[in-house]
Amino acid sequence: MAVTEIAFLHLKVRQPSTATKTGLREAQQAQSKYSGYPVHFLRQVEDPSYFYLLGGWESVAIHGGEWITSEINQRLLGKLQVDMDVEWMFHLDVPPSGSLSNTPLQAPVVMLSRYFVNPSKKAKFDHVFAAGIPALEASTCVSPYFGGWRIDKDMESENEEFVVLTGWKAIEDFHNFSESMATEQFMVIQTVATRVETKHLRLEKWE
Repeated sequence: MAVTEIAFLHLKVRQPSTATKTGLREAQQAQSKYSGYPVHFLRQVEDPSYFYLLGGWESVAIHGGEWITSEINQRLLGKLQVDMDVEWMFHLDVPPSGSLSNTPLQAPVVMLSRYFVNPSKKAKFDHVFAAGIPALEASTCVSPYFGGWRIDKDMESENEEFVVLTGWKAIEDFHNFSESMATEQFMVIQTVATRVETKHLRLEKWE
């Protein structure tokens, strides 16, 4: 089953060097060539020293068993580890998109939401989320959302995790959406999840 990879990375310096930017572009191109799926970087607005990698794989096994241990990946990581740390990485049970046009990543602002859900409430979460999609579609500026459930379990938590990305014209639009009466059904999600984390991102090309 094709899966989406999401990784969270941290720059040790707020403004990366030219060499680091070049190394990130090289890693992006190498992974995309190996996997057959595009790779995108998204930089956090709240703290630009943090950023995310989104990519795709035909399976978790190909990513973990072939690419991660490959000579080219280890060489590229070796060049970057002086200026960058990998905080975490896992996979989502949603097929990766083949282009930006099918995702919210091209929006001026991308919101990443992580919902932590007790396993007993997973079905209820799916139901509430589906019920709120029309309100979300009416408010977002591009493809309404892209997301799915985490495949790799967090051994330090009993919760399931649902990750969703949405595209907005401005951060204010998301806040207006959150406060509007039309989103009442969608915001019931907040009561189903045990915890919610949100970050605002922008597409980063490291130019």
